[in-house]
Amino acid sequence: MRQATVTLLIAVLMAAAGHAQSGATSTSPQASFKTGVNLVEIHAVVTDGRGEFVRGLTKDDFEIYESGRLQTPTVFDLVDAPMAMRASSAAPIDPDVRATKARFDGRLFIIVLDDLHTATLRSQLVRRAARQFVERHVADGDLAAVVHTSGRTDAAQELTPSRRLLLAAVDKFQGQKLPSITGERLAVHLNDRDLQRASMGEGDGSSGAPSRQTQRADDPRDAERGMNARRALSTIKNVAEWMADVPGRRKALVLFSEGIEYDIYDVFNNRNATSVMADARDAIAAAQRSNVTVYAVDPRGLTQLGDEAIAIQSLSDDPHVDYGTTRGFQTELLMAQESLISLAEETGGIAIVKNNDIAGGLARVERDTSRYYVLGYVSDPAVAPGKFRKIEVKVKQPGLKVRARRGYVPADLMQAKRTTDVKPGTSPALTAALTNPVPVGDVGFRVWAAPFKGSGKNASVAIAVEIDGPTLRYRQQDGRFLEDLELSIVAADYNGKVRGSDRQTMNLKLKPETHQAMMAGGGVRMLSRIEVPPGRYQLRVGVHESSGGNIGSVPLDLEVPDFSKAALAMSGLAVTSSRAPRLVTAKPDPALKDVLPLPPVASRAFTAVETLNVFAEIYDRTSPTPHDLDIVVTVRPKDGDAHVYQLTERRRVDAGGGVRTAPYKADIPLNQFKAGDYVLKVEVRSPAGEHATVREIPFTVLGVSPLLTY
Repeated sequence: MRQATVTLLIAVLMAAAGHAQSGATSTSPQASFKTGVNLVEIHAVVTDGRGEFVRGLTKDDFEIYESGRLQTPTVFDLVDAPMAMRASSAAPIDPDVRATKARFDGRLFIIVLDDLHTATLRSQLVRRAARQFVERHVADGDLAAVVHTSGRTDAAQELTPSRRLLLAAVDKFQGQKLPSITGERLAVHLNDRDLQRASMGEGDGSSGAPSRQTQRADDPRDAERGMNARRALSTIKNVAEWMADVPGRRKALVLFSEGIEYDIYDVFNNRNATSVMADARDAIAAAQRSNVTVYAVDPRGLTQLGDEAIAIQSLSDDPHVDYGTTRGFQTELLMAQESLISLAEETGGIAIVKNNDIAGGLARVERDTSRYYVLGYVSDPAVAPGKFRKIEVKVKQPGLKVRARRGYVPADLMQAKRTTDVKPGTSPALTAALTNPVPVGDVGFRVWAAPFKGSGKNASVAIAVEIDGPTLRYRQQDGRFLEDLELSIVAADYNGKVRGSDRQTMNLKLKPETHQAMMAGGGVRMLSRIEVPPGRYQLRVGVHESSGGNIGSVPLDLEVPDFSKAALAMSGLAVTSSRAPRLVTAKPDPALKDVLPLPPVASRAFTAVETLNVFAEIYDRTSPTPHDLDIVVTVRPKDGDAHVYQLTERRRVDAGGGVRTAPYKADIPLNQFKAGDYVLKVEVRSPAGEHATVREIPFTVLGVSPLLTY
C-alpha cells in the first residue's frame, strides 16, 4: 500500500519550494523560509472568545516551549489569504497552457477519501461533502489532490489547480466498508446458538429461552478489518511524509471518513490491535514531523446508527451479549469518532464529527488554511535525540486560544524518498526540482501541450515551452551575453509510470542589441514531441539556466484520447499569431511547420491587432463511404453565452477504411473583439448529429500595446 500511495503522489513532481523570508509580517500568503535539519516550523491559529481569528499579534506575543524549554522564534510571519470565491455553476474550462509564478502563494490540500471506512450506501454523502469543499473552498491559485485509502489510482487525481479534474475524481468515489463488527459477531453468535439448540433437540432455535452458556463470538473479518485500518493509516502517513519538504505553507490533509472502528484496546481478542495502534502513532508522528494538519470530516453528521440498530434488534433475543443490543453499535461509533478526533487534535486541526453543519465545518477548514501565524525556531539536536518532542504554543494576551501541532519527532529519523525517471544527462539540480511538490518560477516560462494521432495506438504530444528572456541572468564574455538553458519534460501516467520524456539544451550567445530585445520582452521557444499511449497524464516541465543557477518548474494535466477507436475525434488546438517571432524558436515542429505560418505559441493573451491562426486534425472513422462533416468555430465571452464570432464550414470526407485524418485551419481576426476574456470553441459533427467532438480553450484579448505585454 505504501508503494501505491507514494507512487501516486510522486507522480505530481512539480517544482522546488521558495526561498526564505523571516522576521516580517505581511497580509499576503507569502510566508516561507529556508529549511534546515533543526529548524522547526509551526502554524498557529489564534482565536478569541467568539472563535474569530486574531490579527495584529507580533513575535513577542508568542511563547514556544519544546519539551518544557522556552524557545526563541527566529521566523515570524502572518498569512492572511483571501477566501475562495464560490465557483460558477457553469462547467469549468481548463486552460491548455500553464505558466510559472514568482512563488506559489496558494493553499495546498490533499483530499483523502476513505473508501475503506465508508459504507457503500453512504458513498453519496462523501461525494456531496467533498464536492462542496472543492467547489466552494478551493480557490484559483490553490493546488489540491485526491487520494483513496484503498490505493485506487484510476479514481485519484494528482496535485492540480483544476477543479474540473478534482470533481471528476471525487465523483468516482465508492465506499467499500466491511459490515459492522457488531453485525458480524451477532451472525456468528446466532449461528452457534442455533447449532447448540439443534444438538440439544430444541428444533430450529426459533423458540425457547436463550442459552445462559453464552460464549464470546469473534469477528470473522477481524484480519481484513485490521488490514483496512492499517492501509488507511498508512495512506495518511505516506501523504504526510510526501509533503514534508514544503515549508512556509499550511499543508492540509482533509480526510473524509466514517472513522476507524477497530478496537485497539482489546489486544487479547483483536489480533491486529497492537499493529493498528502502532500505525496510528506513526501516522500522527509523520503528520507532526511534516507539519501537516489533519482535518477529519465524518459526512454522516449527527448519527446514532439508527438503521443498523433497528436491524440488529429484529434478530437478537439474547441480552447477555453486547452485540445483541445497541451497545455494540454505540461502541463502534465512539471508537470511529475518537479516531478522527485524535488525528485532528494531535496535528492542530479540527474534527467535524457529531455535527450536522458539514458546510460550516468545511468553511472553517478554509479559514484555518487561510489565516495563521508562521513561527519557526532552531531546536537543539543534542536534546533527546530521536525522541518525541512536545510543543506548546502560548499567547501572552489573556482570553486567546492557540491551536497548533502538539509535537514532532526529529525529521532525520525518516525522510520520504523521491525519485523520477528523467532523460540521461539531466542535471542534478533539475532532477531535484522535478521531485518537489510545489511549483516555483525563478525562471519564468509557459507550457502548451496538445495530443495528435501518433503511430499505431499512440498519440504524439506536441509541446511548446516559452522562456521569458527578462528572467534569465546571462553572463558577459567578449562583448556577448551568454546563457545555457536546460529543458526537461517528463510525462507520468496516473499509476506513476513515466511513459515519455525529453531533454534539450540551448546555448545562447547574444549580441548586445539581441540581449536588449530579450530584456524588453523577448524570449526563447523550445518545441518538443513525446509519444505516449492513450490515458491521463501529468507533464512535468522544468527549465534550468546555468548563469544564475535558477530553476522553474510547472505541471500540466493532459488527457490523451484513443484516436484509433473513437468514431470521430479531434486533436488538441494549436494556435499561433503574428507575434510568435518575438521569441526565438530553437527548431520547428516537424509536423506543424507545414500547416501553420508560424510556430505554435504558449501564450493565450493577444492584442486586437493580431489574427489567431488555429490548427487541428480531425480523425474520422464514422463511415467507409463518402460523407460530410460540419465544422463550427465560435468565440464567446468567458462569462457569457452569446457568440461574438462564428465560422461554419462543411467538409467532404472521401471513402476509405480505418481512421482518416483531415487537417483543419481557421484564421480569426481579433480587431472586432473588445478587451476581455473569451472562449474559443471548435466543434465537428456529422450533419445528422449522431457523432460530434469538441475542443475549447480560453484566451484573453488585451487592451494594451503589443510592446508592453507578451
